[in-house]
Amino acid sequence: MSANRGEAERGPVPWVSIERAAAFLGLSPAALRKALERRAVRACDGATEALLDGVRARKFGRLWRVKFSEAWGAP
Repeated sequence: MSANRGEAERGPVPWVSIERAAAFLGLSPAALRKALERRAVRACDGATEALLDGVRARKFGRLWRVKFSEAWGAP
């Protein structure tokens, strides 16, 4: 049995906008953006990433996109 079988059944977890992620977390988009920018680091591929309590965010151009760990469930 593959460890990724659950992901294959449900499909990959999509990147969501910062507005949708903030609504799911009960924050304003500005508060979430500020928290992510405080924790932002340069990834090995040159992109900007941030990790905050099981919430992974990555900058695509000038926009943040967010992925939740499985512990959060789907937004």
